[in-house]
Order: sequence, then C-alpha cells, then structure tokens
Amino acid sequence: MLKTALLILTMAGGDATRVTLTETESLTDCEATLDVLAQILTEAGTPPIAALCGETALQLTPFVHGTPAEAEIHRYRVELPSAGGYQIVPLAKGETCTPTAADPVIYCARSGQSVLTDG
Repeated sequence: MLKTALLILTMAGGDATRVTLTETESLTDCEATLDVLAQILTEAGTPPIAALCGETALQLTPFVHGTPAEAEIHRYRVELPSAGGYQIVPLAKGETCTPTAADPVIYCARSGQSVLTDG
C-alpha cells in the first residue's frame, strides 16, 4: 500500500549522504513539514541536498533526531527521476550502489532507519 512520505537527503559528514523517510498523513501535511524542516536544516548550516514528498510502499522505522553517525548502518539507493517523485531501495549486505547525475539521479545513502518487516 502506498503512503505519502517526506524524503530528505543531507550530507552526513565527509562525502556520505544521509537519507530520512518520514510518513505523513497527506500530501498537504508532507509539504508543510518539508517547508519547516528545510528551513531548520538550512538555518543550521546543513541545507538538504533534496527534500520532496512522494508516495512509497517502503516503511522505515521512525526517524530519531540525534542518531549518531555510527548508528547509520542501513544503506539505501535513492532514485530521483526528472519526472518527479522518488524511489528508495534498501541495499543488501555486499550490494553496491553507484551514484549518478543522469536521469534518474541516484544517491547512495545511509540511515539509522531500518525497514519495517511487517510493512
């Protein structure tokens, strides 16, 4: 079942990219949350690489603010097609990811959020 979720990509130190995925009640709620979080991140000196609302079937554990970098052990491939939206795919242990600036733009990211097995 597709759910509306806010995807945010930020720099996580060094060249690493962090991804967070937060489910929202509706597209309107998602867009309001996006505006607030983008402003907070920008004012904190870490503007988002990308922040957008979309639909996904993937369910992750809730985002926890302040998760240390060493706990961001889950890896994802994030695709951003020029037509809009996003696709986030969990990477299995040993699976590689190659970032690209082509269409779709691909980011290889890490997160403290894990996939919910019952989702």
